[in-house]
Amino acid sequence: MRLLTLLLLAAACGSSAQEADGIIKRLAEAQKQNDSLAGEYTYVEQTAHFTYDKAGHPNKDSTETHDIIFVEGMSYRKLTARNGEPLKRSEAEKEEKKLQQTAEERRKQRHAGLFHATVSTASDEDLLALFDNRLLGEEEIRGRKAWVIESTPRSGHAPANDHEKQVLSFRKKLWIDEADNVRAKTLDTVIGEHLFLKPGSTVTWEYGKIDGAAWLPVAGVLDAHLQFAKFIKPYIRTEYANSQFQKFDVKSTITMEPPK
Repeated sequence: MRLLTLLLLAAACGSSAQEADGIIKRLAEAQKQNDSLAGEYTYVEQTAHFTYDKAGHPNKDSTETHDIIFVEGMSYRKLTARNGEPLKRSEAEKEEKKLQQTAEERRKQRHAGLFHATVSTASDEDLLALFDNRLLGEEEIRGRKAWVIESTPRSGHAPANDHEKQVLSFRKKLWIDEADNVRAKTLDTVIGEHLFLKPGSTVTWEYGKIDGAAWLPVAGVLDAHLQFAKFIKPYIRTEYANSQFQKFDVKSTITMEPPK
């Protein structure tokens, strides 16, 4: 009887893994199309920074506002306010100088053939190649049905490079919209030692469908211990809220004239 139960469980797990991999394959294709649409939107990002007291209660330390725009064809976070107040003139000038320097660097990279978007630390292809994926069921996210998949680093796989070391430092949970086959929510939990985030740290993102077309990040939370060398900072929390999405022709990106 026990053997039969184990065989049934193994068969169920195998079926769950196959279903999960099938969903992720559809996700990979749909996400490419969505990313192209999402790259046409600018928005405003509100960030709130918290630290925890000895009793474990979060205290808000500061807030920041960024405009997420395009500079030389790539997304750029431009700081516009602190704690609800516009930047002082000196800091605003520094931000403008920083933007111009970034534009110049990106322009040089493009002319040298090195200009490219940054790569995600865990692509959908990585999930299929490096992780064991399991379908947990379905849940509702923002009123829409989503598949829930848990992805854990494949047992016995030795990282082949620094990219794999980073990727395999996470256990992942994905909520994939059943109708559009794109990410509706993600939860990344640090389980490895190869990051500046200590094990147990989590990163959560929720996505919303904008203008009935593109899915973009609308809310996020970072709960983490940060470690740099041997210095460990206190436990922190950062909350993100994105709004004021506007479609923008990425081909008409902000371009800085090179200095004469």
